[in-house]
Amino acid sequence: MSGASATAWCAVGALLFTSPVGAPVGGAQVTARAMAHEVGDALSDVGYVWGSSLRADRSGWAVAGLSVAGFAMLLPIDRHVDRWVVGHQSAAVFDVLAPFREQGPLTSLVTARQLVPISAALVLGGVVSGRRGLREAGWGCASALAVSSTMRYAVYLLVARPRPSIAEGSQYGFRVPGGDWNERSFIAGHATNAFACTSFWNERFDLGAGEPVLYATATLIALSRIADRRHWTSDTFAGVVVGTAIGRVLATRYTHRASVRNARGSAAPRPAPIVILWRTTF
Repeated sequence: MSGASATAWCAVGALLFTSPVGAPVGGAQVTARAMAHEVGDALSDVGYVWGSSLRADRSGWAVAGLSVAGFAMLLPIDRHVDRWVVGHQSAAVFDVLAPFREQGPLTSLVTARQLVPISAALVLGGVVSGRRGLREAGWGCASALAVSSTMRYAVYLLVARPRPSIAEGSQYGFRVPGGDWNERSFIAGHATNAFACTSFWNERFDLGAGEPVLYATATLIALSRIADRRHWTSDTFAGVVVGTAIGRVLATRYTHRASVRNARGSAAPRPAPIVILWRTTF
């Protein structure tokens, strides 16, 4: 079994007995109409997240402002972190990160190459078993990946930032417009993808002990890109923030739809009118 297949079926097993927040997962036949609705929801979610900034309230803009401030505060230390990485490759922390680094077996875990089959396996498992939760786990991660990918490539077209491996210690090398692969340090793609799917799964599902495991894995993936000198620390911070926001917005959408379904299902049927006919002979 390939690495992608093994990962996909591990994800299926992890979520098989998990219920979404706000909606029970039961076995039921999946119709073509239901699948069409789910595909439509997944596509509309991508557009909804893209337009979420237009609907942001004051608290949302405050969080965005704090995130920008956090990114700015990390810029001065980017070079120092990168120097430490270069001079301490034998440190024990790099042994922990080894499976997720470029030469490790899980280096592509959160790229489209593996997230697409993982999402497809979850949806297929949900179709076969009739479990809505599995299908939602697949569609939600696929939507998160779509938002992350389109957003990042839009940024890459607009802004160039050399990766630490070629920047020679200059962390302020931003320029417009974007550049080639070596100048796509901002923002960190692996971190964005990892936290987008992870935050969606953890917000939408009650995973119990699996929640910290998923977040720990996403964190190791993000740190591995700093260790490989593909992204500065500030780029990784931006990816974590953006990915987490994507996942949470998508989870809120699914929870809202579940609430609507539950309200419809629990609505008391309207009583049939009672008609009394009187017949009299004179």
